[in-house]
Amino acid sequence: MELDQDKVEKATMAADAIGDAIEKKLTDLRSTVAAEYDLDDQMVTLAIAKAAVGIVANATSQATGMEAEKSNELEDKLYEVVYDAIDETRKSD
Repeated sequence: MELDQDKVEKATMAADAIGDAIEKKLTDLRSTVAAEYDLDDQMVTLAIAKAAVGIVANATSQATGMEAEKSNELEDKLYEVVYDAIDETRKSD
């Protein structure tokens, strides 16, 4: 997918703003989610990571016109990458 540099820069700025807004909202929701689902901070963080992966897969499928089956496949692959990265990072501590 070819995009001109100006559009890429604008999309990057928009992504940063969206990320900041989501992070603020999630910070505000952490204690409510923890209490509602009886989760410790680590499990809330993992739940956020799982939700983020789902959002990424859904947004990507919408942006590219991906079919539902391929979107689910992408989501599974993204989960695998995220959890493998978590495992590798924890092992290096």
